[in-house]
Amino acid sequence: MIYSTLSSIKLKVDLRPKVDSFVFLLHYRYTNLIFMVSALLSTLYDAVGKKIDCMATGVSTDVVNEYCFIMGTFTVDRLHGLEVGVDVPHPGVGPLVRAGGVEEEITVHSYYQWVPFVLFLQGLFFYFPHWIWKRLEGGFFREVIQDISVKDYLGANLKIYFNREERFKALVQYITNHMDRHTSWAGKFFFCELLNLAVVVSMLFFTDAFLGGEFLTYGSSIIEIASLDPENRTDPMSLVFPKMAKCTFKSFGASGTIQIKDVMCLIATNIINEKIYLFLWVWLVLLTAITAIWSVYRVLTIMLPFLRTFILRMYVKEGFASHVSEIMHHASLSDWYLLVSLGRNMEESVFSEFVAQIAAEYRKSTDTIAMDELEKKPLNM
Repeated sequence: MIYSTLSSIKLKVDLRPKVDSFVFLLHYRYTNLIFMVSALLSTLYDAVGKKIDCMATGVSTDVVNEYCFIMGTFTVDRLHGLEVGVDVPHPGVGPLVRAGGVEEEITVHSYYQWVPFVLFLQGLFFYFPHWIWKRLEGGFFREVIQDISVKDYLGANLKIYFNREERFKALVQYITNHMDRHTSWAGKFFFCELLNLAVVVSMLFFTDAFLGGEFLTYGSSIIEIASLDPENRTDPMSLVFPKMAKCTFKSFGASGTIQIKDVMCLIATNIINEKIYLFLWVWLVLLTAITAIWSVYRVLTIMLPFLRTFILRMYVKEGFASHVSEIMHHASLSDWYLLVSLGRNMEESVFSEFVAQIAAEYRKSTDTIAMDELEKKPLNM
C-alpha cells in the first residue's frame, strides 16, 4: 500500500536538492578534486624515491641533494634546441660561458618544491565560489523544497507525502505572496557563477606566471611537436620540467679556499609534474571555454524574458505550456530561477501539476483585484 502510494507521487530519490548548475559542479567538485589529487601525486616521489639526485664527488651527496632542491637548479638558455647526444648531454645542460665577467642567461628551476602547496591552494580557490554561495543562500532552497521533493524521503515522516496537495498549496502561497523578500536570491547565485569564470581565468594566468610564462602555450606546443622527428625537435616539457639540470654548490676545501662544484642533477619529481600540468592545461582550457559559454547563456537568460519562458517550459509537460506563460507575466527573475530549480528537483508530472496550481493562484489574484476595482466604481444612475 505504501509502495503504491509513493510510486504514484513519482518524486525523485535525491537526498540533497540541487540549485547548482553542471558548470558550478565542474568547478567546486570535479576541478577541486583534480587539484587535490594532483597535489597528492606531486609528492609521491617523497615516499617511493628521491625527488632529486645530484652527481657530486668529494662532498656528501645527501647535502648536495638537499641544497640543490632548496636553492633550485638551472638550465642554460643557449643550449636549448641543440641536438641531444651530439651538442649537449641533455636539453639545456652544459658549461656556462662567461664573457667579460658576465655569465650567459640561465633559467632557474625552483618552483617544483612549491608545486604541492600551489596545487592545494588552487583547489581551494575553485571551491571558494561554492562556499560563498552556501553562506549567501543560507539553506533557503532546501527549506522551500524539503516537504515536497527530497528531504525525509525515507524515515518517520513519510506521512507528509499523503497530504501533498496541502504542501503544494502552502508553497504556491509562499511564491505568490512572499517571494519579494528574496528578490536578490537568484542574483547572488549568478554572482557566484561569475566568480567561477573569474577564478578559472585567474588560475590560468597564475599558473603561467608560476611556471615562468610557459603554461599558456604548454599544451599547444606539445601538440605541435608531436608529429616531428624526436631527434630534431625541442620538447617543450624539457623547457618547463627538465629531468636533468645543473646546480652550483660552493664549499670550503681542505686549505680553507672556496671550492665551486658544477653538478648535474636528476629531478625525478618533474617526471610526474610534467604529466600533471599537461592534464591541467587541457582541463583548464576546456573549463574556461565551457564557463565562458555558460556565462554568455546566463547573461542572455537575465536579459531575455522569452528565453526564460522557453527554459521553464522544458520542465513541464506539453499541455502545461500555457500555464508557464501565465506565470511568466508575473514572475521576477528570482521567481523564475526558483521555479527552474524546483523543476530540476521534481518529476515532470509533479512539477507540471505544481505549475498549474501557481497559474491558478495568479489567475485568482488577478480576478480578485479586478473585482475590487469594479466595486470601487460608482454606479451610473
